[in-house]
Amino acid sequence: MDSGTISKRYAKAIYRFAAEKGEETPLFEEMKTVAKQFSAFPALKKALENPTVSPKEKEALLLAAAGKNAGETCKNALRVVVENGRASSMHSIAMMYEKVYRDEKNMVQVNLTTVIPADKETEKSLISLILKEKSGTVDFLTKTDNEIIGGFIVEIDDLRLDASVKNQLNQMRLELVK
Repeated sequence: MDSGTISKRYAKAIYRFAAEKGEETPLFEEMKTVAKQFSAFPALKKALENPTVSPKEKEALLLAAAGKNAGETCKNALRVVVENGRASSMHSIAMMYEKVYRDEKNMVQVNLTTVIPADKETEKSLISLILKEKSGTVDFLTKTDNEIIGGFIVEIDDLRLDASVKNQLNQMRLELVK
């Protein structure tokens, strides 16, 4: 079976389980934390894929990734994933849970990347522009990246607008190569 299908099925089941208990929002934050840990610690994925690592150790790794304040719903979800032999899919399950949650809550994800931190007024303006086009709420994340040199990159769900100086320089280089 396709790992994307597996992740989606687990994410939906976990969401339904959490929603029945009214804990889907705290679990959303915990799943975001778990997903971030895979990027921060690439060895986590390798450990979960390693057949010599016991299920108990895999569960302990995932619990550590979720954070010491992880709720019972999160702990139960992680335990079930490990018990069913799907620990190696946990990164995609966590990311898919975020998508399922956003879809269910009619939430738009916005990522803004700039060289210097964006001020609150810029954030408010961007959120109001987005809400004019889409209904629901906005999950707004900002980050800084010196490599874009200047300008900004804004990602709204699956759409991306790259107005960075780095991108413009790359476009100019490609034109000159032609």
